[in-house]
Amino acid sequence: MKTVAIFGSTGSIGVQTLNVVRRFPHIYKVVALSAGKNTALLKKQISEFSPDFVASETEFEADNTAFYGANSAERLAEVVDADVFVMAISGLSALPPLMQLIKKGKRIALANKDAIVCAGRVVLDACDVYGAEIVPVDSEHSAVFQCLSAGETKDVKRIILTASGGPFYAKDVNLSTVTPSQALKHPTWNMGKKISIDSATMVNKGLEIIEAYRLFGAKEVDYVIHPESVIHSMVEYADNSTVALMSYPNMELAIQYAMTYPDRMENAGVRAFDFTRSLTFGQPDEKRFPAPALAKECVRLGGTAPAIYSMADEVAVELFLKNIIKFTDICGIIEEALSINEIVSNYSYEYLLELDLKIKNYFRSKFN
Repeated sequence: MKTVAIFGSTGSIGVQTLNVVRRFPHIYKVVALSAGKNTALLKKQISEFSPDFVASETEFEADNTAFYGANSAERLAEVVDADVFVMAISGLSALPPLMQLIKKGKRIALANKDAIVCAGRVVLDACDVYGAEIVPVDSEHSAVFQCLSAGETKDVKRIILTASGGPFYAKDVNLSTVTPSQALKHPTWNMGKKISIDSATMVNKGLEIIEAYRLFGAKEVDYVIHPESVIHSMVEYADNSTVALMSYPNMELAIQYAMTYPDRMENAGVRAFDFTRSLTFGQPDEKRFPAPALAKECVRLGGTAPAIYSMADEVAVELFLKNIIKFTDICGIIEEALSINEIVSNYSYEYLLELDLKIKNYFRSKFN
């Protein structure tokens, strides 16, 4: 029996992780659940899975060993032990508990982009020190992780991510008039609000480009529009052969693989692909959707530039969902944040937390 601790259990990835546990109750035992403010769902999860530890930003009555408050996830991470830690907390708030989990030297199924985008050097250096293993849960990076097993690292020519294009890519839509409800309607994936908006703006693809450079040490990362979301990513090798990972869109497959790697389980909750179905690919339109190109520039600049990209996007999405700014203002806020903040080469994760607060307070004050 393998033990699992889930950080962010009431979010989209956390809920789907528990679906994986339900499929294999003879293999996995949940020992800890950490959530934000959704105590109603957390209570149901506690009742079903009986974890030893729970953490919540909002206090409620629990029979388990419980931690409450804004730093509850970090306090839980200090004391809990498990064979697999699933990090599904969104935003940079995942960084403090993640750094605690790395010290355990165990496997971390990582579903949080911000930690690698903002603090990749800090996180990956700590993994080397403590012997922790990061297996990506994001569908694109899970696919790259698997495709890389087909060859030697030295022979990798480039990584090619795929992008659905979101709800507006193939439509003649005035992006300045897009509403939050429209942007949340993703054509192929069922995801949380933040990542759905990021997909619509293509900022998510920019974050994935940065993450791929950092996770895999790639020399070149490209992307292509693929509306069906069946090919999740590709790796092109020196001989111009390309290895791709295919499956119907289903995040539980990537979650399950991160938990079972290097093994594959038969019951994956996804049907086999129908090869009579057509697949299409298209050229990116970086004039309408400049976010991925901006992300590549952040990689070139290095230092805290990728962190500023991610932090500014988080507060921009927050403002857009509140109908305070326009859809097209999101990338503008990222560009402004990059222009007014110094790009620092040497930094600690404490510095990043301060920078995150500074950027968010600036734009909240500016638009509220």
